[in-house]
Amino acid sequence: MSGSTDRSAWPRVLRLALLAAICILAAAAPAPAEDGFSSFFSHLFGAPAAKAPEPSVAAAPRKPKKKVRDFVPAVTTRVPGAPGGAPVQANFYINVLGDSLGASVAEGLVEAFADKPEIAIVDKSRDASGLVRDDYFNWPKSAGELLSSKEKIDFAVIMLGINDDQALKDGGDSLDPLSDRWLERYGQRVESLVAPFQAAHIPLLWVGLPPMRSERLNADVVKLNQIFRERAEKAGGKFIDIWDAFANQSGQYDAYGPNVDGQNTKLRGVDGIHFTKAGARKAAHFLEAEIRRAFDKNKPAPEVATLPPDIEQAADDINAQIRREMGAPAKGPAAAPAPAKPLAGPILSLTARPSSAGGALIAAEIKRSDETPDMARVLYRGEPMNARAGRADDFSWPRI
Repeated sequence: MSGSTDRSAWPRVLRLALLAAICILAAAAPAPAEDGFSSFFSHLFGAPAAKAPEPSVAAAPRKPKKKVRDFVPAVTTRVPGAPGGAPVQANFYINVLGDSLGASVAEGLVEAFADKPEIAIVDKSRDASGLVRDDYFNWPKSAGELLSSKEKIDFAVIMLGINDDQALKDGGDSLDPLSDRWLERYGQRVESLVAPFQAAHIPLLWVGLPPMRSERLNADVVKLNQIFRERAEKAGGKFIDIWDAFANQSGQYDAYGPNVDGQNTKLRGVDGIHFTKAGARKAAHFLEAEIRRAFDKNKPAPEVATLPPDIEQAADDINAQIRREMGAPAKGPAAAPAPAKPLAGPILSLTARPSSAGGALIAAEIKRSDETPDMARVLYRGEPMNARAGRADDFSWPRI
């Protein structure tokens, strides 16, 4: 029994020995590549014959993609101002002169003409300036120098006065604000500022001052506006009154009011003098019509393309040949113009009684004879018509 047991254990021992040998060889083998099992058995039983390398095929060169043209003309041929075209060059220059209120009007004009790149707003205002302190800034002298320069000016706008409520020096004298002599000298300076523009044939708008919150300053502004209107128009300018646009129903100061879109908003600053952005835009609104009118007048007339004489004659010959081939009559002399239709016909009264051609009343031509007794009785006297036998209005008893 013991011998048979030993013989049956030998196959198991051989299998264990073979498994141990396989594990030892696997541990000693190099790290497997991507195909782990194939490399292991090739190392164990020998590597198969190496395959011949396949001939490499050179990759075909990629053809460049054909660029699709958008058929948009070159930049040089596009209309100025169009996408991709050259920017529109300004050809109409508006110079704005004045104090800080004038600067606000310049900002409002920039916004007003944002859709017109041909119009350029040039801000020439000077803060804290006016017509009284010519030792600080002399506006008449500055205007003369501006017009004598090479700057292009097509239109001028002036708005100032809020800094002029002070004494004015006249030689060695100091004139009290808004006294008679002060008003006279101040008016002369207004004319001196406007006159150079009139001599240069440049249209000018003088913008009046709006109501002020301060009662004292408001009373002074009323007098200044009178001088601006009289003296500016006398020198050839045009006065633009914006008082009511910034006043309440009583004609007094109001910080709020409708803007250019009709919405109620704040138009004046916290100091009760200056404009807000909406107020500046509203003030500029009252200048737009005059400026656009001058701009359209200054715009060059469009050129009408005409054919050269030889091309025009060739076109006439071709048209004549086409008429002959179609059997149409040749183009003859121009027909006489039809008589002009009168602009208005005869005047007819809507209330007078109608009359005949001879002037007699139509009603008079109706003969009241025995042939038409019903017409005369019904139409003129309003009596009912006589009933006819068998008609719906015949209520007589039938004869038995």
